[in-house]
Amino acid sequence: MKIGIVASEAIPFSKTGGLADVTGALFKEYTTLGEETFLFLPYYKATRELIKDLREEGKLKIKIGDENKEGRILSKEFNKNCKVIFIEQDEYFDRDKLYGTGDGDYIDNAERFGFFDRAVIEAAKILNLELDILHLNDWQTGLIPIFIKETGLKPKTLFTIHNLAYQGNFPSTKLEELGIDRQYFKVDGLEFYGSMSFIKSGIVYSDYISTVSPTYAREILTEEYGERLDGILRVKKNRLKGIINGIDYEVWNPETDPRIWKNYSLNSIEGKSENKARLGQELLLEIGRAPLLGFVGRLATQKGVDILIEALTKLLLEQDIKVVVLGTGERKFEENLLELQRKYPQSLKAVIGFDDALAHKIYASSDFFLMPSRYEPCGLGQLISMKYGTLPIARETGGLKDTVDNFNEFTQFGNGFLFYDYSADALLESIKKALGIYNNKEIFGMMRGIAMSCDFSWRRSARKYIELFKTMIEET
Repeated sequence: MKIGIVASEAIPFSKTGGLADVTGALFKEYTTLGEETFLFLPYYKATRELIKDLREEGKLKIKIGDENKEGRILSKEFNKNCKVIFIEQDEYFDRDKLYGTGDGDYIDNAERFGFFDRAVIEAAKILNLELDILHLNDWQTGLIPIFIKETGLKPKTLFTIHNLAYQGNFPSTKLEELGIDRQYFKVDGLEFYGSMSFIKSGIVYSDYISTVSPTYAREILTEEYGERLDGILRVKKNRLKGIINGIDYEVWNPETDPRIWKNYSLNSIEGKSENKARLGQELLLEIGRAPLLGFVGRLATQKGVDILIEALTKLLLEQDIKVVVLGTGERKFEENLLELQRKYPQSLKAVIGFDDALAHKIYASSDFFLMPSRYEPCGLGQLISMKYGTLPIARETGGLKDTVDNFNEFTQFGNGFLFYDYSADALLESIKKALGIYNNKEIFGMMRGIAMSCDFSWRRSARKYIELFKTMIEET
């Protein structure tokens, strides 16, 4: 099987968020599982600084508006079944950032990714790849199914939604600039409340759609989570699948992690206590025997930071606990956390920013990991924390529901703690339940063992995608 992965970012070539982790990991796993795999990416300025020894495979000339935009097809082969194909167009991609600056998105993102989508199809034709599958990811790739129809190419398309809130909606005037026939601008096409929508195009015209967890696949069929696309998604629900993301255990593994102070495993769990003590020393936070709660992520409403701050305000007043928060995001949340730190300097440390090494240390050192998300398509934090023996306290939504087994007091089984209502009180109750278990060393140790034994590897996820691809091909 020949698989083409198309994305706007992928590790280690370019990255702004979790999308890059997913596409980079799948590229590696598809190849490892014996599939011939091609990864299509824009050739960004940041990529140019990392990858230089590329082969020119062909030239591009694509009409955008009244101009013919020229570019090149560049490639790097890692082995005979594994090739990255970069689309070079310096006017669009030789910029400091991938999608925009602190002032907002680039105003020509429709043209940039419209060019990229056409270029992917042209590259597949020029290189005579004869792909069986194109695995498309997020709105930046959403026009490709339309362009496939126009060219007569035969690959089946899977369009994966990583976060439905990011849609790629632009004025309808962009249709002409991108050379898209008006026949597609209709309610059951890419028209979206008077605009044209890249993500809706991907949903409507792809052969199959997937999301990054089974629960999120069900949630986006509802008005609450559907981001005004629930109607068209319900039309295609029989071709909508949910496949949970994985994590790279070569990167996230307490037995081998070079970023933590003391490596450990389930059989040498005492090493976790050393990490906890050393984190306290580094952050000037006297932890001692108190339970340590960690948070790593965007300081945003989607991540539940509003109810987290409200719950911590009550909890720090009542309980002998320690909390470490690492992240950046909405200014009001940054300021609220720093104010809480000033009020409770012996209990809370808020690090505003992002530090990859510190993130690893927090996962390794904490007893509990906080993920009170308003919604969460998949979530990686809970998967990482469990591998490090850090029990998640999470809201019962999306991928959190699919991966965290709420502790059952009767069976005394579970790998974490879930709450349903989106409120500070519900989060607070779940934290207090977890703190009660922390004091029962036998049950706490059993839960930690269950969490560390879970398999959320990318190999597992990649096999499910390949099974879906085979089903899609058989339908031809």
